[in-house]
Amino acid sequence: MSAPEPWYKCVDGPFPAYGGPVGVKDDGGGSTRARGLVGHMNLHRAAMNRDATLLQKYVDDDGEDVNEVEAAGNTPLHFAAYAGWMEGAELLLQLGAKVNATNNAGDAPWHWAMNMGHEDVADFLVKNGANKQQGLVLVPDHVPKVKDFYERECWSHHPKPHEEFIEYRKVVDAAFEEEKKKLVPGM
Repeated sequence: MSAPEPWYKCVDGPFPAYGGPVGVKDDGGGSTRARGLVGHMNLHRAAMNRDATLLQKYVDDDGEDVNEVEAAGNTPLHFAAYAGWMEGAELLLQLGAKVNATNNAGDAPWHWAMNMGHEDVADFLVKNGANKQQGLVLVPDHVPKVKDFYERECWSHHPKPHEEFIEYRKVVDAAFEEEKKKLVPGM
């Protein structure tokens, strides 16, 4: 009896190329990469460290994207909301942050502010256009999925795995098959 095909062999291309640490959802958030380097995360660190000078420098002088996402799909505004940093939230919005960008779990910065008890930041975000709706959930490329995942209506919003992930899996599968031949006589 042969083993069933893994989910990633059941998906037809074309597969999107990895476009860098930019949100893959229509709202500007989310990331399906979740392995290896996603982005520099300088703005995320500056937000967590409550450093407005660095935020401004990274955007103005270094040209960093104010809506950069990390592996879980969070933007720097998520981090400022989590920290309850009002000045940072104000600055990030002035710099062009997307107030309704949702992460892989469907949470927007408003959700993070509320979850951490920062109602002042949550109210500020609402006054600046935040809605309270949950966004769509994303599953990173490397997480196993059912074979018909991309064909199911409930996941029709989900982007296909990145081309580099499919190529990576081919290399891993080939290496596994070679090792299996060495370890199991007669295979």
